[in-house]
Amino acid sequence: MMVRLFSGCIGVLKRRPCYFVSGRPISAQIFRSFATRGSLNSSKRNQDDTSSEAKDLQLQSWDRGGRTSQNSLTPLYSSMKNLIEANPGCVCLIQVGSFYELYFEQAEEFGPRLGLKVATRKTSNHSIPMAGFPVHQLQKFVKILVQDCGTSIAIIDQFNSLQKTSDSLIHRKISRIVSPGTLVDESFLNYNQNNFLVTIALPANCTKYPPNPDDEVGLSWIDLSVGEFYVQQTTLKDLIADLSRISPSEVLISKEFMDDDLSSGAWYPPLNELRKYFIRYHKTNYSNTKLHFKASPQEVRKKLEDFTQKETMAIHMAISYIKVNLPESDPVLDVPVRYWNQKYLQMDSRTREALELTERSTGGRSSTIGSFLSTIRRTVTPSGTRLLTQWIKSPIVDTEELVRRQDFVEVFKENNSLTTTVRFQLGRVGDFIRSLQRLIFNTGDMLYNLQAVSEGLSRLQELKQILENEAKSSKSSAKILGPFLAEFDIPGQIVTKITNTLNWEDIDGTNDSGFSETILEDIGEDSEEDISNTSNSYSNKSIEKYREKNDKLEARLLFSVRKDYNSSLKQAHERLSHHLACESTILSQIKQQTGAIDPKLNVIKKQQHGRFNNVILISGKIKSIDQVVKAFADSICDQKKTSVLVRSVDWNTIQSSIEQEVEYIRHLENGILQELRQEVLQNVLNIRAISRLVDYLDVTSSFAVLAEDSNLARPKFMKAPVLKVSEGRHIVVESGLRSASEMFTPNDTMIGVNDTLWVITGPNMGGKSTYLRQNALIVILAQIGSFVPASKASLGIVDRIFTRIGASDDLFSDLSTFMVEMVETSNILNSATSRSLAIVDEVGRGTSGKEGLAIAYATLLALLTKNKCRTLFATHFGKELYNLMKEENIKLNQIRFFRTKVVNRKDVNGDKIIIDHALEEGISDRSFALEVAQAAGFPKSALADAQRALNIIDKKSW
Repeated sequence: MMVRLFSGCIGVLKRRPCYFVSGRPISAQIFRSFATRGSLNSSKRNQDDTSSEAKDLQLQSWDRGGRTSQNSLTPLYSSMKNLIEANPGCVCLIQVGSFYELYFEQAEEFGPRLGLKVATRKTSNHSIPMAGFPVHQLQKFVKILVQDCGTSIAIIDQFNSLQKTSDSLIHRKISRIVSPGTLVDESFLNYNQNNFLVTIALPANCTKYPPNPDDEVGLSWIDLSVGEFYVQQTTLKDLIADLSRISPSEVLISKEFMDDDLSSGAWYPPLNELRKYFIRYHKTNYSNTKLHFKASPQEVRKKLEDFTQKETMAIHMAISYIKVNLPESDPVLDVPVRYWNQKYLQMDSRTREALELTERSTGGRSSTIGSFLSTIRRTVTPSGTRLLTQWIKSPIVDTEELVRRQDFVEVFKENNSLTTTVRFQLGRVGDFIRSLQRLIFNTGDMLYNLQAVSEGLSRLQELKQILENEAKSSKSSAKILGPFLAEFDIPGQIVTKITNTLNWEDIDGTNDSGFSETILEDIGEDSEEDISNTSNSYSNKSIEKYREKNDKLEARLLFSVRKDYNSSLKQAHERLSHHLACESTILSQIKQQTGAIDPKLNVIKKQQHGRFNNVILISGKIKSIDQVVKAFADSICDQKKTSVLVRSVDWNTIQSSIEQEVEYIRHLENGILQELRQEVLQNVLNIRAISRLVDYLDVTSSFAVLAEDSNLARPKFMKAPVLKVSEGRHIVVESGLRSASEMFTPNDTMIGVNDTLWVITGPNMGGKSTYLRQNALIVILAQIGSFVPASKASLGIVDRIFTRIGASDDLFSDLSTFMVEMVETSNILNSATSRSLAIVDEVGRGTSGKEGLAIAYATLLALLTKNKCRTLFATHFGKELYNLMKEENIKLNQIRFFRTKVVNRKDVNGDKIIIDHALEEGISDRSFALEVAQAAGFPKSALADAQRALNIIDKKSW
């Protein structure tokens, strides 16, 4: 009996060999026991042998323990079960033929969520739930599982034995594990956003003792789809704020903390914010990290030595996880860029949410529409949008770099022709860095990725020429663009090599179908009948184009590399041309014969027709086909009423020659393309550096367009901690009003060394919150290098922005409205420095009036006397706070009181108030709550009751 060795499907992750005897899996130990006996018992036992001695012998030969042939799964389903158990936490998509299938509990749980019918496969003793979908629909269902179901996926592909025999083994192994943070070339990626995987390196055994907020924590985050890699050392207290800034798709924590459930907040309450993220636990498999970076070992070692222990741990964890999820890839990574908090303006997660920087919540749902990012975005490339998003999340404090950015904006703003030309060229560049990453991971269509990289670099050469011409024509532009162009080193040899290698005629031909890639992907391997059924979704015209294109492609062979690239390829193509000429001769002879029978008969070669390959299809009227059958009786391989398939001996011989030559050419082309890919990868670091420069151009030129569109002014940076803004505006609110043909009311802000705190009072709907937010956004715009919505502005660099705005429960974190207020206020009082900006809106309103007033007073006093930061403090307790400070003899030389204007006008209905939104000095006497309620449609009877209650309260002292 033959023993077959197999090392694939069972224990693929454990790296243990699995052996099959007569198609059944056995362990290595049992296999060795078989080997020592020198022979194995046949799986087909003699059914008549029922003696106990024979049964004992059978158990010795293959001792299943408690399993018998009556209660065991078949070898196939046993291997499926083992694959699922070997990948806990993953939905296993197992390839079986042309389908991916789910089995057992996973089929029952995820089949309905994927819209798949859950069927039952019956064996002799089991009913196994299963669901499946065609291979070409993989991307569709991966998207649902990753984005909607929030789970990881193990894609397990099958690999047939090289020797095609009736009992050939089918080897299955993990091609990759798809998780939210390790997406590379998935079609559902949002190219305008980064897709970061974050790894957190906590101190070992830190959960075994009380938490110390100042404990050091390592962070690394990587976007595999574009190759961006960063590392940072932070602290436990700043961890959540850092995660909010990064906005990861997946968070990775060491497996030693798996049982501690950090996201419950039991050990450290702020960590319950981790529940908002997709969390996985991973045991790091340490390896030689230096080998994964594209640089010399000495250079890599020097850079890695600068990282702290925690940062290095986070890097190791990220690389280890990538190797597990992408086992077949050998990623080329840049050495991580270190992120220093001290270089950036800091904001916590609640501040980002309150300012609606990248998204806003409406009706319980998050949307980018109406956010700060969507309002100011004028970028023309996806990579430029990603960089703009990073700048918004991490404004800088480096004045020199900010002035450099402003200089670029100035150059573009003063030269509309240059701006238009540069942005047009940028729009043609495309997101070639993603194609580069696909080449690195060897995913997707290599030909398309090489073409995208070549075209992107070629258009960048044209862009560089445009900038050089501008630098030559203007001394002021040369001063700004000169150093930039010195770094703009495009590897032109790559463009030349790709251009001289690829067969552009055939490549361009395949891209000329007029039928979208999405439709082709959805059609996949469907038959013509299936394609016809898609007419409800796609136009008949598109489908006809698809069919017509297919017929044309079948008429000729398409190749990737130029036929004269080298002598071997040239000779192979010459031989192929000879074989094709012979094929054409045979086809012409058959057409002459059929033409004699019926000139209207259609004769074409079909590379694939049903189960037949490379046959001649003859179609026409039934009577004519009957005569064709008689004429070609010895060559017909299939017959229908109106068509026949013909394949003669000569035809088969020439087809065999053509297939052999085509296979040889493909082999040569694959080697050439792999060499070309390796040459591109040798320039990865240079191409990535160029991509970053292109993004810089995109963002700064977009700022120039924004400045022109929105009438923005260039801010000046001061050494003193001041915020002086003339006629400042809220850029988001103004944009909304402009679309409704309304005007925004601007206001000044003059907070400086002498008066660090402004108290803002006034009616509800008076614009207090808008005024507070607009100043924070002006600071952010200034510190990302943009011009600002004001007639004039100057400011000292802000190190942190704090907000206490809005009033709502945080049910997710189990916090009441007042507790949310106190958490945010405590954060300000504990962290704000003299160089910070705090905007505080109605602190103390979440509790009783008297206690709320006391909290508001204590907050105001601390900001004024201890934190001494620039503060805008909006409140309805204006008079009360002023009286309390007078009572306690607090010096008021650094505090000023302002109110929003209210104009009383009389009409036929009596007095009517008009809120002007402009600030004026003073304290508002009342909040005009009843007037606002009336404008909102409050019933007259309820308004009368409210007025009566207010009169009573005014007369009483309580």
